[in-house]
Amino acid sequence: MRSRSLLVLLAAVLAASMLVGGCAKQQDATGGGETKKEGPTVRVASLLDSEGVVLGSMVIQMLDANGIPTEDKTKFGTPDVVRKALLAGDVDATIDYTGSGQYYVGPEGDPLWSDPEKGYQTIKEKDLENGLVWLTPSPANNSEYLGVKKDFAEANGLQSMEDFARYVNGGGKVKLIGDQSWMDSPAGLKAYEAAYGFTLRDDQKIGLANGVTAQFIQALVNGTDGVNVAEVYATDGGLAEQGILVLADPKNTPPVYRPTPVFRKEIIEAYPEIEAILKPVFESLTTETLQELNRQVAFGGKSGKDVAREYLVSKGFLQQ
Repeated sequence: MRSRSLLVLLAAVLAASMLVGGCAKQQDATGGGETKKEGPTVRVASLLDSEGVVLGSMVIQMLDANGIPTEDKTKFGTPDVVRKALLAGDVDATIDYTGSGQYYVGPEGDPLWSDPEKGYQTIKEKDLENGLVWLTPSPANNSEYLGVKKDFAEANGLQSMEDFARYVNGGGKVKLIGDQSWMDSPAGLKAYEAAYGFTLRDDQKIGLANGVTAQFIQALVNGTDGVNVAEVYATDGGLAEQGILVLADPKNTPPVYRPTPVFRKEIIEAYPEIEAILKPVFESLTTETLQELNRQVAFGGKSGKDVAREYLVSKGFLQQ
């Protein structure tokens, strides 16, 4: 009897330990674990804007919650700076946009970049040759459009790019601010000009090198240097708050820019579980969701890290 009792006791202890272990594993997967895995520290970089910080912070927090060591490199720099650092191995991961593949691997200006699936598959396949892995993208489209103040739009009958072309060709006053590389690209402003039949002179444009649309929007709101049109992104959080109308593009001119986690191949080989960790998070991020998250940073007084954390907890990706 004593032997049987001892076996029962041992079995109970073993079952309890397995239950605790199982709970610990589940907790790790949902964001409550702290056990660090052995392997390289993942240096996660982002662009300078609020969306870069929010999405970069989501990646960091999800990896940390699953025991993958990280180093916060958010707000690392402009798109070209981050890309060079990623290729050089100075950072290990970032958030990039599928439409940017036309500049990285080409062909620039090809209509395939306006197809969400073809654009994604093209950059995913070709960038693998550069040692970079594009994971599951968000369904959001953070493409570039033209924005004007609502009172300006009402005064001049502007709702769409067709209206804007008519306004330009009729001699309307225009001062556009935006990213210089976008203005020069055949898939950027030039694509709009070709699609709708208008051309802006050099003295009608202010091209900046940083690509930070928050600055473009601020110049538009304030009318700085006569600016009355700005390059804006579809997920900008300040559009509605600041009375900005995005001109409709019925011809679907610009490439599709789906936010996507991009990692160095060595990191994915070290932690193959990363794709499964991030996939449901990015699949949940619609254009409207990103607009709201960006708005919380721009006008809610919150940090990108806090906005990321609150979202991940609210969706059950992390525990409180």
